[in-house]
Amino acid sequence: MDDVEEKKARMQKVLRLERPDRLPCRDWVMVEYRPDIYHLGDGEPRPEAGTIGVTKDGKRRVTHDGGVWATDAREKYRDHNDVLRVDLDLFEVEEVAEPMLSVMARLMQEGGAKGYPLPHHYGTLITRATIEFGWEPFLMALALEPERFAEILDRFGEASLAVAKGWARIEGVKLITIHDDIAATRGLMIGPEFCRRYVFPWYERIFATIHDAGRKVLYISDGNYADALDDLLALGPDGFYIESSSMDPGPFMRRAGQNKLFLIKTDSQAIDVGTPDEIRAEVMRLRDLHREFPGMMIYRGGGNPKPENAEAFQQGYDAFLVYR
Repeated sequence: MDDVEEKKARMQKVLRLERPDRLPCRDWVMVEYRPDIYHLGDGEPRPEAGTIGVTKDGKRRVTHDGGVWATDAREKYRDHNDVLRVDLDLFEVEEVAEPMLSVMARLMQEGGAKGYPLPHHYGTLITRATIEFGWEPFLMALALEPERFAEILDRFGEASLAVAKGWARIEGVKLITIHDDIAATRGLMIGPEFCRRYVFPWYERIFATIHDAGRKVLYISDGNYADALDDLLALGPDGFYIESSSMDPGPFMRRAGQNKLFLIKTDSQAIDVGTPDEIRAEVMRLRDLHREFPGMMIYRGGGNPKPENAEAFQQGYDAFLVYR
């Protein structure tokens, strides 16, 4: 069995909530449909750490650790009024047919040549608003005229639902990740009542569509969204993402339950600027959690780790998270 097939076998075990021979770390390949619309577009070339570059097409600025934003966002949306006046026809709701389905099938095939292909939809509702409008105009529009802004979210919801329907029809798809940032490091950045009225109903429709096709769904939000966990559990996702820099994984996972999948990003602060001892402690915590939660996957956090830290993480992974 080659390395790619081993990665796929481990991921298949995880989806069955069976503990594989090692804690999966980047055994998957995220595949994205139309990242130019639903994500941040092409982030190349990446500049040196600490600098800001411009993408090849000249449309976006980019940082070394993956930040991307439109160069013309402030010209198009100077304040919340520009957001609320936006023409919704600018945001297409695609037909779930050709060419969407053939593109998705090709992406699955290409991803499967490198690892376990995992469809990833990034700009669902809130995240797409940040991409399209910029943070300040978007948040002001939401705060000042929530009902009008919700009409924009409805268009984003229809578009995301179409993408979810497409992925759910592709052969070989077992798990789909739905990303939408509703929190920052300190907690929710949008009031829970707004989410319950305008955001979570769309999640429920998207999750149900994926489940109706016999697929699983894993919800992703950066930050500390623990205050929304009960609401999210009621919507029935099969798994959750945890950014360890923002939330302690253990208590969150125990609230969610052992029957869930968990995608964990290790503590970026420890990886980037911590000590090898702190990284070793992080690895040991992951080992203990994996004994308790078989549906775990991880990837190494940090955007620019010190060489000795990257080495410490790899040594710790090989010593404690590989079980054979």
